[in-house]
Amino acid sequence: MSNSIQFSNPIVEEHIKSLVEKIPQAQQKREFFSLLIRFYSIFDTTKYNIARTPIPHVINTIPHSPPASRPYPQPDKEDAMYKLVQEFLEAGLITESNSPYAAPAILLKKKDNSFRSVVDYKRLNAITIKDSSPLPNMEDTVQKLGKGFSYFSKLDLKSGFYQIPINDSDKEKTAFVTPFGLYQFNVLPMGLRNSPPTFQKVMTDTLKSCRQFCLVYLDDIIVFSKSFPDHLDHLRRVFLALQTKNLVLNPSKCQIAAQKIDYLGHTISKDCIKPMKDKIVAILRINEPRTLGQANRFVGALGWYRKFLPNFATIAAPIHAVTNLTKSNRRKFKWQHAQSEAFRQLKKMLTNEPLFLHYPVDELPLILTTDASDIGIGGVLQQKVDGKVHNLYYHSQVMSPCEKKY
Repeated sequence: MSNSIQFSNPIVEEHIKSLVEKIPQAQQKREFFSLLIRFYSIFDTTKYNIARTPIPHVINTIPHSPPASRPYPQPDKEDAMYKLVQEFLEAGLITESNSPYAAPAILLKKKDNSFRSVVDYKRLNAITIKDSSPLPNMEDTVQKLGKGFSYFSKLDLKSGFYQIPINDSDKEKTAFVTPFGLYQFNVLPMGLRNSPPTFQKVMTDTLKSCRQFCLVYLDDIIVFSKSFPDHLDHLRRVFLALQTKNLVLNPSKCQIAAQKIDYLGHTISKDCIKPMKDKIVAILRINEPRTLGQANRFVGALGWYRKFLPNFATIAAPIHAVTNLTKSNRRKFKWQHAQSEAFRQLKKMLTNEPLFLHYPVDELPLILTTDASDIGIGGVLQQKVDGKVHNLYYHSQVMSPCEKKY
């Protein structure tokens, strides 16, 4: 990499250098470095950017009186709130408002002890017409990466929602109240009912020309390729699409030309897919539930990885029996011996089972093995590759009372 290139900001320089630092081959490192330099502006996080998109956020509401609230009292955080408001005003993210709407704003402390603002849009959301545009299916998204790709890049947008503009006539609906004034957003705030589908639409539209080698789930972008030249070209096209729309990445959360990546709770490589190690460790640290909420959190965390576990549904059936309660029956929750045994067995499987799945080889036949019991049905999809049996997917489900009569 040449040291003669002049950067306008040393922070951006360090970010770009760190992004290519882990690329092992020197020539590839130089070529990726040169590519990132060409698109320097999309890594410049020293200022807020508002995207040039034909899809501004629209807030469609039912007939209503504008909801208005008093400011939340947070005297110990008032100075921090004032500084954040001034920062947003200077960046053009918000403006002073005379709106009849007023949602209360509060500050929450982040892990690094800095603050982030949160606006309680509960009352506005209650009168907002739902946008039913779907988000990508997370399971399908992960499976699409299983085609023997050798290069992966993960890109993350910097404060992604704050880069999306709001329809001018709807800005007043985003008004929020503080102890020192009323303001409204020019960009998409977090907490609005339809923020995620709008954001997904913007990103899908931005990267529609890259859909053959790029997946986007909200602000997470994955670029995948089978060869180095392809990956260089694919990234160039993605960067160009982002630059054209004036979108900016968060380089500290990006990963360039990796052999494996962590994405949507999984570690993905050319050969197989695994649960992310820290996610499994977190599940193993969960104490045995004593309340319905705790039981639901355990099942929810584990259910995302059921495709790695044979007969998951049958083993977890005792837990599901006490968590699938209607609202009126939630006080009947009882955690007994059967649930404890299922809890321990599921945890044991996380440490004993080979927690990875291979990707299917298109040219080879598939092997489907099924099983059934009085409780549920299950199956495993496999292939024999070079004399070895590869597990591709486990499926299981508990039978309904009607199905048990078949």
